[in-house]
Amino acid sequence: MGSLKTILKKSLDQLKPLYIISSEDRYILSSFKDKFVEKFIDESIRGFNYTYLEEVEDFPVVLKNQANTPPMMADKRFIIVRTTDYFTAKQKKEELIISLFNNFPETTIIVILVDGKVNNRLKLVNEAKKIGEVLKITAPKYAELDKWIVAEFRKKGKNIDRTSVKFLEQMFSNNLQRLKSEVEKISLYKVEDNNIRLEDVLEIVSKDRLIEDNLIFSLTDAVMSRQIGEAIKVLKQMLNGGAIPLVILGTMIWQMRLLLSVKVLKEQGNSIDNIAKILKSHQYPVKKCYKYSSNFSERDLEEMMERFLEANNNIVTGKYDSSLALELAIIGK
Repeated sequence: MGSLKTILKKSLDQLKPLYIISSEDRYILSSFKDKFVEKFIDESIRGFNYTYLEEVEDFPVVLKNQANTPPMMADKRFIIVRTTDYFTAKQKKEELIISLFNNFPETTIIVILVDGKVNNRLKLVNEAKKIGEVLKITAPKYAELDKWIVAEFRKKGKNIDRTSVKFLEQMFSNNLQRLKSEVEKISLYKVEDNNIRLEDVLEIVSKDRLIEDNLIFSLTDAVMSRQIGEAIKVLKQMLNGGAIPLVILGTMIWQMRLLLSVKVLKEQGNSIDNIAKILKSHQYPVKKCYKYSSNFSERDLEEMMERFLEANNNIVTGKYDSSLALELAIIGK
């Protein structure tokens, strides 16, 4: 994530007019967005010189119009965009965005956050590179992830020992959104203790994790076996137990993506150890997915991924209530 830190260290006049930043980890993009706004967009001008834009109907038209709107009582106007479709695959009216890039207003700075992988073969992306930067950001691995976990606990005024760090890393791999949630949970439970030990982590994390994992896989099994009633029952059980819909969704998407990768590599004859090395993941989640992968076909997993990614977009854009979006994804609508 060094390239993001480099951007945040720049002064306003050093910024490029356009940044396209892609990642499959939503936490990274959301965290960068908040830091960018805090660093570069004065709170006094955010009401009229800052626009946060997500994919809407006629998105290219809206983006171009917003970009060409001059700033008020300031030198720059800022637009931050969150997208899952544009820049990953060819879309309608993208020639409007290309024309924007070819005639980019000097008074506008645009940051486009892409949930997924940018397709560098698209003309849209190549035109963007002529005026700005296109960056791919991955979640930290191993030594970097260790430092990230320690830093997150220090923000809460806590010290955590190395054994506990390794345990969290093995439990949640590099899913930063999940790790962030666990750090907050542990810090809350140990509010009066500044030192976090393994026994503390085991007491707080393991039971919740075991229950949640079982329910997540129960939910997945029910959906894939078309037991819609059972799936909704499990979902409601999780929500009634205090689970957050976006966390359920994030976990489902992350586990389904890993499950699909493990299944493909398993069918190619790879062992658990080899798969963990190829995916640069720890054996704990790989071993779990290795066991469950025979329950699903690749097509099943791909179709389910599409539904839950659509649910994610529906939640982010406010099209549906988050719990309703999850139910619709499970039902297959």
